[in-house]
Amino acid sequence: MDAKLVPAHVLFAKRFIRIRWIAIFTLIVSTYVVKNFFKVTIHDIPIYYISLILIVLNCLHLFILKRIILKEGTRVIIRIKQDIHFQIITDLIILTLILHFSGGIENPMIIFFFLHMIIASSIFSTFGSYLHTTFALILVALLVFLECSSIIPHCHLEGFINHDLYQNKFFIYGSGFIFIITSLILVNLTHLIVSRSIKIEENYVKTNDELEKKDKLKNEYVLRVTHDIKGHLGAILSCLEVIRSTVVGSLNEKQDEFVNRAFERTELLANFVKDLLNLTKKRLKHDTEFEEFLLKDLIAKVVSSVQILAQDKSIEFTIFFDNNIQTITGDPFTIEELYSNLLLNAVKYTLPNGRIELSVRNRPDHIVTEISDSGIGIPKEEIIKVFDEFYRASNVPKDIRTGSGLGLSIVKQIVENHKGRIWVNSEVGVWTKFTFTLPKNPNLID
Repeated sequence: MDAKLVPAHVLFAKRFIRIRWIAIFTLIVSTYVVKNFFKVTIHDIPIYYISLILIVLNCLHLFILKRIILKEGTRVIIRIKQDIHFQIITDLIILTLILHFSGGIENPMIIFFFLHMIIASSIFSTFGSYLHTTFALILVALLVFLECSSIIPHCHLEGFINHDLYQNKFFIYGSGFIFIITSLILVNLTHLIVSRSIKIEENYVKTNDELEKKDKLKNEYVLRVTHDIKGHLGAILSCLEVIRSTVVGSLNEKQDEFVNRAFERTELLANFVKDLLNLTKKRLKHDTEFEEFLLKDLIAKVVSSVQILAQDKSIEFTIFFDNNIQTITGDPFTIEELYSNLLLNAVKYTLPNGRIELSVRNRPDHIVTEISDSGIGIPKEEIIKVFDEFYRASNVPKDIRTGSGLGLSIVKQIVENHKGRIWVNSEVGVWTKFTFTLPKNPNLID
């Protein structure tokens, strides 16, 4: 659990520091602009000094955060929270000083206290949230009291607002009451929203874990069943093959016809079970062992067998391979299956005298492969389903309705296991193009 939370807290702390750099820049620029262009009386020198302190503090926060990230163990989250706590406390003190030198409660910048209350409520417990809110309210009340009592001088915003406002008790009590109520409501709502979000996320994670366990059980069951079926089908095929060979006696024409039909159907069923078994194994095997290999040699091996089938149908088969592609990292066996499945599909659904094009192009950190054909195409409304298990396009002719409907599911699984992407474009009766990307080294991708 802690391992999952650390990156989120680190990211939040880094963003908080980044926002502070923007705030420092905005403070310096706005102070200069307000005084020199809008001619509002403002104590700019103290504010510039405070900005310098903010810069030093932000560098300190960044240094502390880097030191925390280098450490390991369950206390990392606690230390990050402590650092964020330190950041909020110092910010509130600095904000109070800036407020003092830029008009006190006359300055609308007082609403920035709300920002820190929201941040605290998003990270800390209910007690911690109200503790930060109380600290902010004390700072504001102390500033107002000291200025109103003339214990410290009030810095007027001459030219912006009535400079006697800070001594108007009706305004002070009324604004103070609204400020306190707004702060408490804001903290309560923020904490409520965050708490509910956390509960929803926990329920989502729990439900997802349960679904993954059930899916694993289903796949293990399918694996056992299909493995048994495969064995029985193999035995049936062997027996039918013996009968077909007339080793046990000759067959008449009618018997030969039925035996051949039984053999062909059983062979189709055996291939279907084989594909289902293959897909289930891939789903259960999360950790794939990758190795370096020459993609050019692998594709040449696949193409040599596919070209024979293409020639039988008088299909024009053109290949482009970028010679800048050398070794890539992956599972050569499944990548061979990836190319083989897509190219065999292209041959199957391309009519005689058609054409198939294979293009493999180099990119800085990945390769792009396009396999296009002048085949029957895929209906536009069905493209979204092509990678679904057991899916068969509605326009596939009856004479080529062979196959398990699992080939493209396996293809997508292989691409995703290598952290790549695959998509398809098509026009019915004109063409189909499958495009997929494969990282040159999936191990380098988070």
